[in-house]
Amino acid sequence: MPANGSKHPRSSKIQSETTRFLSPSPYERNWIRTIPATYPDILRAPAVTYKASRDDDRVSKNKYVAFTRPYKGHQALLIIGKEQRPVLIDESQPDRPNMLPMRLDRECITDTWIFAVSLYQTEGLIQLEDCIVANGEQIRSTKTFTERFGLLQRFADSIWYQDTRFQLNWQMRVATMYPLAEIEVAATVLNGGYVCLMPDLPLYRLLKIVPQPLEKPAAPVGGPNEFVCVGVEGKPDVYDLKDSKGINLGRASVQTLTISQALQQKRSTGESIRVLAEWNEDFESYVVTSVF
Repeated sequence: MPANGSKHPRSSKIQSETTRFLSPSPYERNWIRTIPATYPDILRAPAVTYKASRDDDRVSKNKYVAFTRPYKGHQALLIIGKEQRPVLIDESQPDRPNMLPMRLDRECITDTWIFAVSLYQTEGLIQLEDCIVANGEQIRSTKTFTERFGLLQRFADSIWYQDTRFQLNWQMRVATMYPLAEIEVAATVLNGGYVCLMPDLPLYRLLKIVPQPLEKPAAPVGGPNEFVCVGVEGKPDVYDLKDSKGINLGRASVQTLTISQALQQKRSTGESIRVLAEWNEDFESYVVTSVF
């Protein structure tokens, strides 16, 4: 048996350590095509980007909770029919459904369940965030999020049984909800993603707070300007660049051996390292041009 594969105790198939999906059968594809007409709640508009001028008043006057979509990923639907294999539909590729094995208590599934999820391919993670249809009943447009999330928790606690190997190595979890007072705590887990604000009332839309990228330092006018290089502890040839006000402008770019040796010699004396540097668009950093 290959070193990177193993057999599941209930299967003779070798299971890879990487995540994957299965392909639907023609019968399953036909069933999937009926879902939008049967459950139009899934066609509801997606989250909108938060705007303070538009949303602050509504958020302050209504109940919201926060959760994170921590990584760069895609929104998807997880659909589980009464007698169907679970299917995951990436909303960026709606015509390419994927089948996902899950251990389920089929006696509790008397009709279709549909969940809003986030799909993180790189991390091998599927995050369950909302319940759209519960045992055949459309609820996203009629029940509060408190009620919907309660049904999602019930599904996770008593109908679905976590088995990563059986799930073709996909990790699956229910999103953690935070009160708005802890939104800064929620944001600490972000790694390329964003925070969402979920309204309790179904008539309002989900809001997403996307972190804004930091602005690049402004390029000095009129050629090289004077800065101070500060050696980075534990890294003998790496320096941060600070302006006359002590503001850190990021890592200094050292492009020649002569400059590198001059910086090292100056660093060994313990003296302040005054340099000339200019912004370089190609390197997107300040390049040291001379050492005083």
